[in-house]
Amino acid sequence: MTGTYASDRPRGSAVYKDVTRRVGMALVCAALAACGGAPKPAQTTPEPAAGSGDQGMQSAAPDTSGVGSGSATASPTGGNPSAAPDDSGGGPGAAPEPPVVFPNQDPDPAQAKAQVDQHLNIARQALAAPTPDADTALREAREALKIDASSLDAAAMVAFAYYHKKQYDTAELVLDDLFKRPAAKENAKVYYVYGLVYDHTNRPDQAVLAFQKAVGLDPNMASALVDLGEHQLENKAYADAQATFEKLTGQLGRQDAVTLTDLGSAYRGHSADYQPGAPERAQLIQQAEAAYKRALAADPNYGPAYYNLGLLYLDADPFPSGGGALDTMQRLNAAKGFIEQYKNMPGVDMALYDQRSKDIAKLIKREEKKQKKAKKGGAP
Repeated sequence: MTGTYASDRPRGSAVYKDVTRRVGMALVCAALAACGGAPKPAQTTPEPAAGSGDQGMQSAAPDTSGVGSGSATASPTGGNPSAAPDDSGGGPGAAPEPPVVFPNQDPDPAQAKAQVDQHLNIARQALAAPTPDADTALREAREALKIDASSLDAAAMVAFAYYHKKQYDTAELVLDDLFKRPAAKENAKVYYVYGLVYDHTNRPDQAVLAFQKAVGLDPNMASALVDLGEHQLENKAYADAQATFEKLTGQLGRQDAVTLTDLGSAYRGHSADYQPGAPERAQLIQQAEAAYKRALAADPNYGPAYYNLGLLYLDADPFPSGGGALDTMQRLNAAKGFIEQYKNMPGVDMALYDQRSKDIAKLIKREEKKQKKAKKGGAP
């Protein structure tokens, strides 16, 4: 049987075409092997532009120093091509690019403090009005905290506003939360508001300690000194009260009727620490009278000054006057006159007036009987 060979097939047949294609592929492979490498795979991503180097892997900032303007060379390790240095200053030893500076979004501290102070001044004025406006004070204090959330004075003002709204529990909660911050323990205003809250929730001992702490931190804090002095008067610590109110009316310049009346009461109470006739006692009685009259000069309608003058004449026996002393009837009539004036003042306490009027009337009758008896006994 005669065999069939490829050369015997017609050239246009399919078998012939397949054999021919295989022979051609073998020849191509042999040629490539002789050149030393396999064919590169087809590239599916675009080549970087000439001179771009590998900056896209390093920084998105534009290169203005000429780096990357030379021809690209292949990395020895087969990585991305890198740009060859040129003479434009981008090679080794070139000055570094300036650092990126981000805009400062924080407010200027001095400006922020000025804004906080402005809100707090409005709050103080609102509370200092004849009828305190606690709502305005609370709003302004909160606005201050929006500017500076760390402001102790603003937080204390929030508590102070709640105190004026008579929301004592809320005020104390604000203070307790504030007191967790170490700096609050060194803030006189925080202790002062604590003292006010304690005062109005029947905790006088804690109130005194709070006012003392406030004054210790700020010796010239007049409001804390006034409240501390009031407690000193109530606790009959008259010498301490005298020092407190002398500082207020002297060094701190408080010349209002209330503070001057308290000063007079401190002198009056302290005078009782000395025996009748003692020069220290006489001096303190005269100082008390002068302080009460200064209070009436500041406000002629301030009733407590009249009332306390009446008590001074009622209790101080003998009452020093010039080089001598008033007789008993002169002293009692003076007391009666001041108590009568107190009755006509705004805010008079009629129950208090009635009680003192009865006391004076009883003493006057007793003195009249005494004088009549003395006259009868002295007649020939």
